[in-house]
Amino acid sequence: MNRTIYLLFAVVLLSLSGKNPETLTYFHSPTFPAQNTTISHEVVNFNDTIPGDTLFIIKNEDGLLHSYSRKILTGVCIDGECRLLNITLYWTVTGRYLGFQLPQGEFLSKTEHDPFTQQDYEHLHALLADPYSNLANYRMEELVPMVENDEVDGVSAATIAGVKDYIVENAVYTSYTLWHIVHGTTSKKIQAHTQKHLQPDLAIEILNSSNQQDVIWGLENIPSDMAWTKALQDKLFALTASNELLVSNKAIEGIPSNWLDNEKDQLKLFSHFENSSYFTQVKILNKLGEAPKLATSIQLTLAENLPELNGSMVKHVLDLFTIHQASNRESEKIIASLLNHENQFIARKAFQFLNQQPISNRKVIRQLEKYEQKQN
Repeated sequence: MNRTIYLLFAVVLLSLSGKNPETLTYFHSPTFPAQNTTISHEVVNFNDTIPGDTLFIIKNEDGLLHSYSRKILTGVCIDGECRLLNITLYWTVTGRYLGFQLPQGEFLSKTEHDPFTQQDYEHLHALLADPYSNLANYRMEELVPMVENDEVDGVSAATIAGVKDYIVENAVYTSYTLWHIVHGTTSKKIQAHTQKHLQPDLAIEILNSSNQQDVIWGLENIPSDMAWTKALQDKLFALTASNELLVSNKAIEGIPSNWLDNEKDQLKLFSHFENSSYFTQVKILNKLGEAPKLATSIQLTLAENLPELNGSMVKHVLDLFTIHQASNRESEKIIASLLNHENQFIARKAFQFLNQQPISNRKVIRQLEKYEQKQN
């Protein structure tokens, strides 16, 4: 890749508008925008059959890792016939497919060397972005059974039905080859490179991405030994309130237990409890269970809400109280009122919790005795 291509790629990253009039370029949105880019390269063993060992590394104007590219020059060969595939593939900083670029004057072709149409390129671009393609389940030789005089890249009536929705028509082998390059070892090498060089400012950019796949990657790959800045901590707490269930749950799981040794940070997590889904509420309670001690304010709030909660949530709250041996006179009174609950599961859970506590309140003791007598 020469300096002209470097500059062209910088322009592409700015526009991300689809097609460049000088070259065929198709790009999705990057993890985060870049105003200016610089490019370096490293020699990488990709552990695949594609010639070349150079990974191009693109950084933004602040020196943060932004994206990656790899020059692909290989033959698509079936039954002794080959056609050259000359294309540059791009990945985001998280290893997600970003786009592709063909050298000026180059084009992709299909059966009988018919060139791709614009619709074909757009379709290919969409197909390559799908990490869950059915192409992952097949070897190349399984795609089209060999028949005499079969075209090198043909999709005939014999093409297996399982892949027809995952390829460009009449370009099965090109589609297959590119998809496996995009989602193969190169992506894994890219992710490993980003992990190795991840820093707080880059982590924030990843977590700010509008692409959920990027955000999930960030939540799953921030190293536990990284120095957390306040801005990064605040971002992680903010994501616990995400409307995307997977994002909120991953953010909650990612909060280190030692952050919860004070009431202020426990309240940051708990502040979203009331407006969260049931599953997120359970995640929040489980995470608070990792705290060295449950904040009294949270204990009282949960206790006050117990009469309005369903049986399953009552159990989770009382399990949290049990973990922390959290009991005071106010919460004991509220829990004791559940002994008369019409839902016998809730009443039983309240009894089991209170029966394990050193109760001093005479009224609560009488309520426990009355409940026990009633059960007998």
